[in-house]
Amino acid sequence: MIWPRGRFAQDRILADMRREMDVVFSRPLSFEGDYALAYRRFYGPSLPDARRKVAKCGTGEFMLVVADDPRPDYCVVPVPGSRPTFCNRHTFELKQRYREWCGGGHRVHGTVRRDEFERDVRMLTGHSADEWADGVPSGKISPSLPDCWAAVSELGPFAAGKVRPVWGEPPDGSLLMNASVLQEGRYLNDLVSVGECLGVPAVEKRSTKGVWSIGNEYSMSARMHEAAPGVVARPLAWRFAGDGRSAAVVTERVAGDSLAERLRRRLSPQEADSFAADMLELADALAKTGIVHRDLFADNFIVGADGRLKAIDWQLAIDRTLYREDPWVRKHWKFRYVVFGVNREMGLGVWNDFAAMEKLLSAFPQTAAVVAARRSLADRAEAMTFAAPPDAATRMKLWLYALSLRFQMVLRGRRHRKYAQLERRWRTVKCKWD
Repeated sequence: MIWPRGRFAQDRILADMRREMDVVFSRPLSFEGDYALAYRRFYGPSLPDARRKVAKCGTGEFMLVVADDPRPDYCVVPVPGSRPTFCNRHTFELKQRYREWCGGGHRVHGTVRRDEFERDVRMLTGHSADEWADGVPSGKISPSLPDCWAAVSELGPFAAGKVRPVWGEPPDGSLLMNASVLQEGRYLNDLVSVGECLGVPAVEKRSTKGVWSIGNEYSMSARMHEAAPGVVARPLAWRFAGDGRSAAVVTERVAGDSLAERLRRRLSPQEADSFAADMLELADALAKTGIVHRDLFADNFIVGADGRLKAIDWQLAIDRTLYREDPWVRKHWKFRYVVFGVNREMGLGVWNDFAAMEKLLSAFPQTAAVVAARRSLADRAEAMTFAAPPDAATRMKLWLYALSLRFQMVLRGRRHRKYAQLERRWRTVKCKWD
């Protein structure tokens, strides 16, 4: 797709594509109605701000080109500013070349994997990848964008039509049903429900605040579950409404006790050894994937039916190589102080999952295995620290917040019952942000 503001380079791009690939179809198309909404529906939660997309890529007719690559080269490709991905190196390099010809940015969108092609070609033409495999479809070619996005692990990477029963609509047996409310109004989430999805017990989160974080939870937990299936709850589906105002994610329910509950009852040495091994396995997966959970406290570890710890709640996890904060969190900067309290002494905007797990292990019976696990986590902790780069506005807000806390400390004096709490907050805000 050559978006409207990239079409000045269209002839050059098409000529090059005909040299590099077999072009089977090219035609100008356009989206109906609001382009911000259209871009949002096309890209889903990977596009946090559709208005910026409109400003960069424009409105009006865009050029759709479908081509067959005669010499695909599938391998792991290093992606600038992101993590390496397995894709077709040839089409990836062509896409990067055409973006440069259009002045940089993302005025050209190209598919570099089979699943991307299947998703995009159905939305942009109304015909499936199998139909295109037989040649140019004979029916009408026109964009048909879904009113919601979904990913369902049992049904393929993108199955938008299967997700509508997830919340509020008549169930068809494919997704969450018979849900009962678990909790409401918890920070980012409007509602958390339990029910059944794809034939297994499930938990559903709905959000109208941190909408981008819902798709983020699915993708992050999916990557982690693939890397360490024994210690990460399995994601099942997510729904992203096309208007960009609401989203839901469904995860397999781990119905056992939380680690916090087990610690209150005191762990046996055998449980301590087993849970310490689970944390080391999770730590290895975090290091391998480059993901930072940021909130690994005792309530976010649940004991599964197999007796192993399962890490849950990946909604605000981030990839350390591609730092992307939820827009709602960026706007409500003190939210990070409230939620991510496990590394409070490190400072606001600084996280270390390894240090958080080592802290949890310090409350375990100190068996030889637990001591060894603590030492391993402590040795690797410094290299796994992640600090969010603050912008100038956030720095100013933090400075003013720290100043107000300091002023309250002076007014109350050291003997006041709230002094210790104010001092702890002041040190948290001030630390690492000077």
